[in-house]
Amino acid sequence: MEENLEKRGDSFAAARNPPLNRILTVEENLEIARDTFLLSLSDPARACAAEPGQFLMVSIPDRLDPFLPRPFAVFDVAGHSLRILYKKVGRGTRLLAQCRRGDPLRVLGPLGNSYREPAGPGSLVALAGGIGLASLHLLLKRLLQRDRAVHLLYGVRSRQDLVPLEALAARGLKLSVAAEDGSRGFRGTVCELFQSLWGEGPGSAAAPSFSYACGPPAMLQQAAVLLRGRGIPCQVSVEARMACGFGVCQGCVIKARGMGDPQEVVYRKVCVDGPVFDADSVMWEPPA
Repeated sequence: MEENLEKRGDSFAAARNPPLNRILTVEENLEIARDTFLLSLSDPARACAAEPGQFLMVSIPDRLDPFLPRPFAVFDVAGHSLRILYKKVGRGTRLLAQCRRGDPLRVLGPLGNSYREPAGPGSLVALAGGIGLASLHLLLKRLLQRDRAVHLLYGVRSRQDLVPLEALAARGLKLSVAAEDGSRGFRGTVCELFQSLWGEGPGSAAAPSFSYACGPPAMLQQAAVLLRGRGIPCQVSVEARMACGFGVCQGCVIKARGMGDPQEVVYRKVCVDGPVFDADSVMWEPPA
């Protein structure tokens, strides 16, 4: 029985062998866009183990408020440093923004699965909605290192929210920006930008072969419909509230389609079955 649990990787096995929980030291915590911070943590033992799409559970030691850790995507790995990108929106992230060099943070991870690179040739497109860029950055970096042709569609509310991407551009990333207020690039949302580039009318550009997306749930749902309609396979990184990060609390469950029967409803845990899913496997909730 115990051997079967280990092979399945279910929550019982995860509870018995949780990922490495450790105290890491802040190296930098810089505001690089409006209320958006890039936090670097020294992690000589585990930084290189992080894969694109995985996440960390982060908390401030010796604090009971907020009580639960917060999940953050691994934005980048550089030498012995782990980096996360976050936006200051609530109590937890406001406290995180106050951290300075040398401060300790408790970190669990890296957790979850990772993005998969398509085996065949062809161009790739990534759709990032706001802070969804945090999950895609390391993937883009790795794809460019392998000389893949990658086009990032990056959607923000205003130019003040844009995270600098000069390092990726220098590696050959093609970047198109959509700002909802029209202050930079295309005026509108990232999905509207996609439609403007790869519409179905005469003169439309050849569609990419594969795609990735991360952003708010409504944006992911719209992107999934757009990409399915053009026959472009897509992997999405799904956001969810979670307390443990490794499958025990079951607080991050989403509806998904069964493997053998697409009409069958199954429940997947974002923390261990994801956060990366094939877009067509998710049963998206109707818009509110």
